[in-house]
Amino acid sequence: MVTTALAGMNWPEQELLVACSGGIDSMVLLHGLLQMGLKPEILHVNYQLRGEDSEADQRLVEETAAHHGLKIHVHRCPVTVTKGEGVNLQAAARDFRRKLFEEWISRSPLHVVVVAHHADDQVETFFLQLLRGGGTYGLGGMHPERNQVIRPLLTVSRKDILEYAQLHNISWREDKSNAETAYLRNLLRNKLLPGLTPEHPDLKEHVLLLMRLFREKQQEIELEISPMVNYWNQSGELRIEDWLNWDDAQRLAFTRKLDWPVWTVARMNELAAGGVGNRFLVNDQTIWKRNNSYIKAVIRGKEIQWDFKIEEIGFLPQVFDKHAIYLDPEKINGKLQLRNWQKGDRIQSLGIAGSQLVSDVLKDARIPLSDREMIPVLADETAVLWIPGIRISRKALAGPTSKIIFRITLV
Repeated sequence: MVTTALAGMNWPEQELLVACSGGIDSMVLLHGLLQMGLKPEILHVNYQLRGEDSEADQRLVEETAAHHGLKIHVHRCPVTVTKGEGVNLQAAARDFRRKLFEEWISRSPLHVVVVAHHADDQVETFFLQLLRGGGTYGLGGMHPERNQVIRPLLTVSRKDILEYAQLHNISWREDKSNAETAYLRNLLRNKLLPGLTPEHPDLKEHVLLLMRLFREKQQEIELEISPMVNYWNQSGELRIEDWLNWDDAQRLAFTRKLDWPVWTVARMNELAAGGVGNRFLVNDQTIWKRNNSYIKAVIRGKEIQWDFKIEEIGFLPQVFDKHAIYLDPEKINGKLQLRNWQKGDRIQSLGIAGSQLVSDVLKDARIPLSDREMIPVLADETAVLWIPGIRISRKALAGPTSKIIFRITLV
């Protein structure tokens, strides 16, 4: 099975980096690639968590690399990364390793990372995601090829890997922590799944089929949203109408294609349904609602160019919101301007006695501190009249007796 799986992969003229821990999975993967005539480079991470065992793992991988004349990259993960109060050891180790992968991939479009995840890992991942409430993406598990990371053994069972290792006399190191049940994955691997398999011998095959169907659904969704992803990458804009018409799976797919964290889906929902003044930061961009039609991205640090539109209307609407303000031009003092708020700015909020500092209003509205400096205000020459999407001043408002009514919105 190992040989068949490796032979079935498309191995173009790329530079391979094999993640090799010294365990049976990665040592079998390395051996199989060498048998195919490939000459990968090796990445080994020593997490320095298991004393002499960690050092022995590193020596085995180094000796194997030297024996086959392969270039090896050894990284010793600082203990401070994986230990400390509140640190999730497995998550920290995974993040450290992923950054090394990303560094290699970023050097060249020909750089590919090869990892030894196998079919049993996939099944465990399915149940982990199921317990965590994972959606289509989570339940689809790992992809054989994605973002320059290749997992050629995803159809190969742990049993087949063991048989291959014994047949070819491959040396490997056993990580004793794999037998512990303190981690949920180990509990699934060592207790729960072995307990289910005797009663349901085809369980793994059924789960793997289901995961493949979820991955196919993912690809369908990504194809549906690809025009909007491409438009965002070109213009930094997304129509709010498109976002509102998507279901949760499409919204998650959009943010994943942009390499945004999962929490950004909720923030985009807030932008689409909420105030124009709302925004959030992700990666190096400020994401904000430009008007009632588009959500836009601006590279962090660049000034957002605000503008507003004035329309003369004949009567006031029956329903108001904070996304537009209706002013009586006879009550406006001097010229209107849309500007960033300044320290000491105050607003006489509608429905609230007295006045408030704009800074306090933004704090009460739970605008993140890093976002507050970019919130605009509409002001005349004497007062702040509107914090778009957040607060309206009672000053200069049009009323039933106003001869002229200005409706003002952001554009």
